[in-house]
Amino acid sequence: ILTKDSVTVYVSAIMWYKVKDASSAIANVDDYSGSAKLLAATTLRNVLGTRNLGDILSERESIAQEMESSLDDATDPWGVQVERVEVKDVRVPEQLMRAMAAEAE
Repeated sequence: ILTKDSVTVYVSAIMWYKVKDASSAIANVDDYSGSAKLLAATTLRNVLGTRNLGDILSERESIAQEMESSLDDATDPWGVQVERVEVKDVRVPEQLMRAMAAEAE
């Protein structure tokens, strides 16, 4: 994912959801599970793309809350409720880590 300050980061995130209306989940979307995964990936890119690396590293909880709200609103017509989103891991490429360490010295 490319951040606002043009840094590439690798992010692992988890989304918990449940089907609250089975008929809507079947009638309103072809594959609610696959669609929810794609929507989560797109939302993650959109949210992180508006933030600097420092913000991403320090504000993981607020990012997760923003994503949860956005995803829940988007999946509501599908009969799917997003219960929780968690940003598990944010990794920076090794070359950038070395450059940052050298600059800190």
